[in-house]
Amino acid sequence: MGFIFRVVKRVLQPKFTGFLGTSTPLYQRKANYNSNICAMELTLVVKKLKEFADPNLAESWDNVGLLVEPTAPHMVKKVMLTNDLTEAVYQEARAWKANLIISYHPPIFVPMKKLVQSNWKDRIITGCLENRIAVFSPHTSYDAVAGGVNDWLLQAFDVESSHPVTPSLVTSDPYNKRLQITVANDVQESMLRSLSRVEHAQTTVNELNEELSQINVLCCQGNISAILECTECFSANIKSIELINLEKKPKPGHGMGRIGKLVSPISVSEAVEKVKSHLGLSHVRLAKGVGCESISSVAVCAGSGSGVLKNLSVSLYVTGEMGHHDVLHAVQSGVSVILCDHSNTERGFLKVLQKSLISLFSNEIEFKVSKFDKDPLDIV
Repeated sequence: MGFIFRVVKRVLQPKFTGFLGTSTPLYQRKANYNSNICAMELTLVVKKLKEFADPNLAESWDNVGLLVEPTAPHMVKKVMLTNDLTEAVYQEARAWKANLIISYHPPIFVPMKKLVQSNWKDRIITGCLENRIAVFSPHTSYDAVAGGVNDWLLQAFDVESSHPVTPSLVTSDPYNKRLQITVANDVQESMLRSLSRVEHAQTTVNELNEELSQINVLCCQGNISAILECTECFSANIKSIELINLEKKPKPGHGMGRIGKLVSPISVSEAVEKVKSHLGLSHVRLAKGVGCESISSVAVCAGSGSGVLKNLSVSLYVTGEMGHHDVLHAVQSGVSVILCDHSNTERGFLKVLQKSLISLFSNEIEFKVSKFDKDPLDIV
């Protein structure tokens, strides 16, 4: 007899409306005579976070968004910011009585088949649920967003212009699909009433002739099945159904990596010192490009740059880590490479993020950058 495993990429608990039909307001101000700090319902916090950086900007392989959700209502007053959610960071958040942890790297990435205390990540997830701490991860959506991690990393240099290495492609509106349904006119109104029950969809009608109409439903991949269910009872009157992918266009300023043209050329050693100063590092690794004596342009990629920094017409690559053969190819092509270790190219952004979120939430929620979050690698 086989076993069926449930793959877990998010731990989301059902909503709770309170005892005896009562519920906690979505937005609830706590009395505090010397502070504007409030408590805001988790769903509103997540909505604001998604407005700050659209999760659709994230890479398709990523696991972003709300990953751990305690039962509702869950009020958020204190938010801990971290690059990696380790046990030390979790204990720090718990002691501070945080209600939400924003972890840049998703603590749930590889599908989980069980939650046991012998595994450190499992202990964190179960601990968060037991102590009612939600977990949200933005990861590559923060890499891609304008003003995000990669723009911050590029600030090590004085640049006169910059643009993403790989622009983010998005549709012009929230919908990325269109269902085009050709149907008999005599059932048109009934079908429209049925389709009106589907959330997050927009419907328009074009009458083709005296017998047929074309119903266009703007939607996303996730609600296509619900739309098709609404049309099942009209199958005898449907002439055709066509699914159309809406055109995606580059979103200005958004995308993976950044390329910057320097205001004036600098030496390789000057570039190294600028990176060390910006990231607060005493040491970095340098691979000097063949024939590369000065730097006039730079490409940066927070974290791992191997997939983004390839065959670019620049003088310098700056990233956390790259494979040996990727570095070798760059150097032999005349491009110098500065490696800083993975999370060292990301963690400094948390201070910038803290200020941005304090402003976004009008100083009504408390944000704190973890003191225990650090790169696992040390120079010895």
